[in-house]
Amino acid sequence: MITYKQYHIQRFEHGHKRWVARITRADGQDIRTILPASEHPYLDTKPTASAEEAEELAKEGIDFGGMV
Repeated sequence: MITYKQYHIQRFEHGHKRWVARITRADGQDIRTILPASEHPYLDTKPTASAEEAEELAKEGIDFGGMV
């Protein structure tokens, strides 16, 4: 698990050669999204071919994805 800004990112294999990154807040609170307006304990990226790609998607989501 890595910490990026105020979020934790955990990469894991989700099926055969399908990698997903799970994003949680470092302080344990729910993640609030802007569109649609909702709260979640965690968010998962779409499946990718590698752990590194999944991590990059998670970082992009944190930077540009409308999470607070």
